Amino acid sequence: MKAYFKIGLTAMLLASFVLLSGFRAQTIIHDDGSETQDVLKVSDTAQGQKDLRSDADEFQQRNYTIMDYNNNNGIGFRAMKTITKEGANRSSVDRIVHKTHDGLICSTYYIDYQYNADSMKALRLGIPMMENGVDLEYIVSFPSGTRVVSNSTKADDQGSTYMWRLNNSDPAEIKLQATVWHKLFIYMALFFIVIVLLIILFMEHRRKNVISWKRAAHMRRIEMMLLCIPILLLGYMGYEYYVGTHITAETLAKVSEQQQEELLENREEDKRIHDADAKKQRNDELAASRIRSTTIEISSSLRELNREYVSGQISQSAARTAASKLAAQAQDLLRSNKELSQADRDVLQQLVDRLVEEADSIGSGPTVSKGVADSSASEEQRRADALSADQAKSSAAKDEPRPTSNEADRVNGDDASAGSAKAADTSKDINAGSDKSKNSK
Repeated sequence: MKAYFKIGLTAMLLASFVLLSGFRAQTIIHDDGSETQDVLKVSDTAQGQKDLRSDADEFQQRNYTIMDYNNNNGIGFRAMKTITKEGANRSSVDRIVHKTHDGLICSTYYIDYQYNADSMKALRLGIPMMENGVDLEYIVSFPSGTRVVSNSTKADDQGSTYMWRLNNSDPAEIKLQATVWHKLFIYMALFFIVIVLLIILFMEHRRKNVISWKRAAHMRRIEMMLLCIPILLLGYMGYEYYVGTHITAETLAKVSEQQQEELLENREEDKRIHDADAKKQRNDELAASRIRSTTIEISSSLRELNREYVSGQISQSAARTAASKLAAQAQDLLRSNKELSQADRDVLQQLVDRLVEEADSIGSGPTVSKGVADSSASEEQRRADALSADQAKSSAAKDEPRPTSNEADRVNGDDASAGSAKAADTSKDINAGSDKSKNSK
């Protein structure tokens, strides 16, 4: 009955790993020393799925492989990134697991992490997506045969997968120490030891049948030298076993060094992402500015084309052909700039649609003589010409140099003197008129 009970619990645990929660982060340790971080985020609400898009963009900027995910719990994405053995030896994958020893026969992984409300931000896992009462399910998977000591309450029967259900409002401590055995090297070392021992036994058998005493002594020395090889191998394996299964002061110092390296990597990564965003924003602004200037030129060309058609300088078919080419040129502007932001694309799309409508209207009206072309022009064209004239005047006014304070005083003085002289002349005329009236009386 006890065996059936253990099998049932194992099946339930495996099912809990298959039925993935709303937010899960898993670190997978491979036999070759490489590591994979697998982050799954799903949501069953429209608002949650909208928030996940920004998270997916953030993971993509950090060189994760993004895949769409859809299961019974909701819709979301899956972000994965694999680090080679060299990168994994230098630092940890997700700032929780630390590799403290990487030898020939074993590698040691160490976790001593305090999870709290700020851990999501520190671990760069984006927005929390609570489901089933937890904010994060953290899982660590090791190859089979790994020696693990941890405080995890959920682990499979094979002892290779460990899970913690974490909540932001309930701080928890994650502790683990795992020793991953490099079985291939161990088997090769044991095979080599067996081969050396067989060679020694064979030489010992030959030595007993040798008649010469000197030759027997020489063979004896060779046997002793060969016997040192398995002794050294076994001694090195014993040393690595101790280092790989015990946490020492050097181990903690190495963890602290890795944490400092990860802090520098975070700063470099933030700087790289910020520079990339700033560069993309500058490129978008330049592209949008180029498109706006091109649309203004196309609009001017359409107005000029419409004037030529109205005045009778070109035929209707020629006007429509030229207008369609200009409209196609305006539409190609957006197709050739696919990296613009959605906001810029919406604004520019309105400009392009307006140009297309203006191009379609060309050639639909009657032609008139050249003398009355200006009076038959559309009100929209008149407003455009007036707007262009106002812009030219305002730019010319801006380009004119402003007078200095001395010049302004001189001009004001001249205006004042001219005004006083004019007033004097006026008073003289009034006095002359009054004298003339007296004489007449």
